[in-house]
Amino acid sequence: MNNSKKTIKYPKQEKKEKKRINPIIWIISSIVLVVALVGSLLFDQLYKRVILTIDDDKYYMEDLAYYFYGVESAYDYYNQMLGGQYWDMVVDKSTGSTTRDMAMKEAINSSLLTEIMYREAVAQGLSLTEEEKETVKKNVNSMLDEQLSKDVIKKNGFTKEYLTNVMNKTTLASRYRQEIIDSLDIDDKGIKAGIDYDKYRQYDVEYVFLSTEKKGDDGKTVPMEEAEKAAALDKFNGFYEKALKAKDWSDLIPKEEKDIVYRKDSFIESGTTFSDDLKAKIIKMENDTISEVLEDESGYYFVRMINNNSAESYDDAVKESITKAENEGFTKVYNEIAKKYQYKINTKALRRYKMGNITLA
Repeated sequence: MNNSKKTIKYPKQEKKEKKRINPIIWIISSIVLVVALVGSLLFDQLYKRVILTIDDDKYYMEDLAYYFYGVESAYDYYNQMLGGQYWDMVVDKSTGSTTRDMAMKEAINSSLLTEIMYREAVAQGLSLTEEEKETVKKNVNSMLDEQLSKDVIKKNGFTKEYLTNVMNKTTLASRYRQEIIDSLDIDDKGIKAGIDYDKYRQYDVEYVFLSTEKKGDDGKTVPMEEAEKAAALDKFNGFYEKALKAKDWSDLIPKEEKDIVYRKDSFIESGTTFSDDLKAKIIKMENDTISEVLEDESGYYFVRMINNNSAESYDDAVKESITKAENEGFTKVYNEIAKKYQYKINTKALRRYKMGNITLA
């Protein structure tokens, strides 16, 4: 018996030789990709997108820069006052929209309204008076020489020609708007009669205040100890005696005095920071009288009543109500005017812009 092992030989498979890609091809491909990427970025930056169309006229951001600058400047003022947080504050929790979104809507709507109102004013045969032209000229010179920074002028292309053209539009559009408002049947007297004077009766006072609260070891506000309050009251009474003889309280408190403060205030009964007990005593005061030393949970006061029957808040309320009626009436007329024109806002193009960074420099 043959026990030798038989070896089965399989045919050898030919090894496929891997083709090496020429390095030059890699380099060329990389260059093509980089060029394409840079080209797309440059195209994106240089390509002008239509923001607004009215009939056959196209408006780019450079055409609307003046309107956007006005809105951005106003909002940026509050942004600086609030430490840079204003732009990104949420103004509508249901949608998540921010101040930027609100400002964008205001800017584009302002642009549209002005352009349509200007067109309609011209269609109605209106034109600028010589006096208005002279005012525009002075305002343009003032903006270029005093109000606008060189960076803002350069960034937005605010030339004399550009500003003159856009301010001619805003001036004529504003006059036409006022003519529409003047033609409205608004009952100013009826509006005034419908507002309760007593509700808006204003009290003008000046007062001196000393807090009887202090910071505790944990940083929280706590009341003074009785001994501290007594010492504070004794000090406060000294200024009270001086106030009884002084006509001008604004210089009653020396600059080095840090605890006692002088303030002026105007308030209506439904809106004041004074406590209810303190308010009840103040509103009973006659004009040009000085209260005794008053106390509430926050500190000591003495008050002089300047005017216990000021109409300022009432007049403001009347003016606000009339203005509201005028705006509502104008909006109805404007909506009818706008129907005469074919317009479109390019919301997709607007998304590429960030309010606060468009025209400010």
